Amino acid sequence: MKPSIDSSPESPRFSAPKNSYPPSKRLGQNFLRDHNTARRIVAAGKLSSDDIVLEPGPGYGTLTRLIVETGARVLAVEKDHRLAQDLREYFLHQPRVSVLDGDVLRIQIPEFNKIVGTPPYNISSKLIILMVNRKVDLASVVLQKEFGQRLLAEHGSGDYGRLSVMSQRSLDIEKIAEIPRSVFQPRPKVDSVLLRLSRKKARNEADPKLFEWLVRELFTQRRRLVRGALKHSLKKFRPELVDAIVQRMEIPDSRVFQLSPAEFESLAKHFEDALNDNSIGSAEIRQVISKG
Repeated sequence: MKPSIDSSPESPRFSAPKNSYPPSKRLGQNFLRDHNTARRIVAAGKLSSDDIVLEPGPGYGTLTRLIVETGARVLAVEKDHRLAQDLREYFLHQPRVSVLDGDVLRIQIPEFNKIVGTPPYNISSKLIILMVNRKVDLASVVLQKEFGQRLLAEHGSGDYGRLSVMSQRSLDIEKIAEIPRSVFQPRPKVDSVLLRLSRKKARNEADPKLFEWLVRELFTQRRRLVRGALKHSLKKFRPELVDAIVQRMEIPDSRVFQLSPAEFESLAKHFEDALNDNSIGSAEIRQVISKG
């Protein structure tokens, strides 16, 4: 379960919500009860009047109010229909707030350039993908601590994996603060972490689908040497084709989990160049990769 946001007795600046509802386990609702933490989340977003902010799971609107104070516009997407209706009434005369009723991963959302919020734990991975695909400039989000550690993990460490590589390929990830479970009501079973994720300016060289396929395949064999792992991933294809591809590549003498995101990028580019060599007839491999 994962924190959402709520006005509370610890936040005397804000009026109490019109209605108070019991938290929904199905929706993963845990309401933030520490106003200083709320302010820190918003501050990490580096907001200005030029920004349009997606807030997933605004709950009772504490973060929404703080975001509005910065002059930014807010797209508050709330899956709980009761809370969405209350938010819509509360911000009725606030033109910088648009309350959208529905699932943030499913509904059509207008253009935005930043994300600020405490999304449910169970959508964390998909929210990262959303950030990358929508080319969001920056996100200030509270995530499960263990998930955050995987995002931040350095190559060669135990937490380093496919998620680490795919995220770090496109994003600069910075730990802002650890968030104890005690600041939420009801209290979740795990602690959280506040991260700031910024889109990298540098352009990636390898084809995105090919890069994702390669990282996914190799991390099923994370402790094998890269050369052996690659050949194993291609074993369904003709041996002479696999040999021709491997011979055309520069392959590090490392284990899979020891490769940095930059080294994965280089490996993927060499793989792509080898596949583009028409003399080896690699169409069958490209077909498999294109299907994901």
